[in-house]
Amino acid sequence: MAATDPGLALAGALEAAASWAAPLALLLVSGLAAWALRRLRSREQALAAVAARERDLSAIVESVQALLFRTDAQGRLTFVNARWGAATGGQEVAAIGRPLADWVAPESAAATRALFGGGEGPRTAVVQMGQAGRWRRFEVAVLPLKAGQRLVGYAGSAADVTEREQARQRLQSQLDFIGQLLEVMPLPVSMLDADNRYQSVNQAWEEFTGRRRAEVAGRRARDYLSAEEAVLHDVRDRELLRLGGSARYEASLLHRDGSRRDVAISKAAVPGPDGRPAGVLVAFMDVSEFRDAERAVREARDIAEEASRAKSEFIANISHELRTPLQSIIGFSELGHLRSKEPRLGAMFGDIHAAGERMLALVNDLLDVSKIESAVGTFHLERIDVRTLVREVLRELQPLLAERRLHVELGLCEAPMVAKVDPLRYQQVLRNLLANAIRFSPPGQTIEVTGDIDAENQVHVCVRDHGPGIPPAELEAIFQAFVQSSKTKDGSGGTGLGLTISRKIVEAHGGRIHAENARGGGSAFHVRVPGRTGDTLTLG
Repeated sequence: MAATDPGLALAGALEAAASWAAPLALLLVSGLAAWALRRLRSREQALAAVAARERDLSAIVESVQALLFRTDAQGRLTFVNARWGAATGGQEVAAIGRPLADWVAPESAAATRALFGGGEGPRTAVVQMGQAGRWRRFEVAVLPLKAGQRLVGYAGSAADVTEREQARQRLQSQLDFIGQLLEVMPLPVSMLDADNRYQSVNQAWEEFTGRRRAEVAGRRARDYLSAEEAVLHDVRDRELLRLGGSARYEASLLHRDGSRRDVAISKAAVPGPDGRPAGVLVAFMDVSEFRDAERAVREARDIAEEASRAKSEFIANISHELRTPLQSIIGFSELGHLRSKEPRLGAMFGDIHAAGERMLALVNDLLDVSKIESAVGTFHLERIDVRTLVREVLRELQPLLAERRLHVELGLCEAPMVAKVDPLRYQQVLRNLLANAIRFSPPGQTIEVTGDIDAENQVHVCVRDHGPGIPPAELEAIFQAFVQSSKTKDGSGGTGLGLTISRKIVEAHGGRIHAENARGGGSAFHVRVPGRTGDTLTLG
């Protein structure tokens, strides 16, 4: 076999390698170019995204209502947003390179420079910024910016808090006013939290209890009360904390002088931030003097009632004791008058008889007063037509009317005048009024008796005479015991108890009686009695 020539073999190999190296190199170059193109496009897209984010961020920064800024390490402005000019009255360009302290009021300059004094963490201050005469309050916050350990500047913001500060100042003024009002208030006032602990008290509370506010702050209110008192007040407080609202009640509290005082307590639930009751406001008023006065009045009333009962019993006893001898005097004087043959002696017996009759009338009236005022006096009420009672009294007094040559003009309504009255007592009132009218009317005159149902559904009876009338100042006084009109104090006015008895009877029926001077002369007495339920009415 012939030997292979090495040179020929190498030439063949080179020729073969040359045949495939060129395409391989072309392929490699194409791949590198494609990779570079992709990298270039990716970088362009990243740059575009970064630019878009910067535009968005810039738009956000420019739209923020707060002032945004950046300074160098010395506090000189290197960036401000568009809001700067509107807030400070200056141009953004004019602010660059100047310290932030140049844009604040002189009294805020020191606080502003302190923001850039180094140190770690954010810091804030409320300063006045803007233009002279147009200062507004801003809350400024700055944050140090560092490159490694080196301070390179500050980033900050300033929010306009003018309205908030003004509202805070107004609120503080109101709180100060309320605090002063509580201090000068004469009523003791305290504030308790949900755990029954004192939060605050006013000066009046200190003066009443003798304890200082520093002493009781944080202490429970029940610590100063007895067990029984603590239970009473705790029940009220728990109810207020559960339901809200207010409560009023009376209790006794220990005064600083050691005495117990009656107090009227007012409590109100105070809402917390969530609207639920978070505490109880307590105010109380010392009513000891009022209660002492009430007790004194009750005691005086009881004494007066006891004196009145004693007086009535005395009058009743004396009247009963007088009736027996008076009956004898009247009987024997009448007998002596009838049997006397001597005219002068007969006249004397007649005078004795007349005086006895007047004395007996007085005793009878006193007995009537004592019966009406007595605690055991009882009225027997009946449903009756009052017109019947009026006519019966007129028939009974007809002889007196004829003797005085008087005429009665009766004017009663056609409808029944029904009321619940004690017939005997009601007729006693009518008899007294008609007897007075007969006594004081000139002979030949007319007495008018009218009756109807008034607008208040009351039975109204009026007795009008044509006598001397009653002085206006005495229209009410004549209903008092033993008081007579000044125009009738001539010995013919009776005992002065008839109208007193009549008023007591009418008032016992729930009605009223009054007098007035009539037109054309004379007087008119009006009696009004309402309908009543039940069969008996016990006085006293």
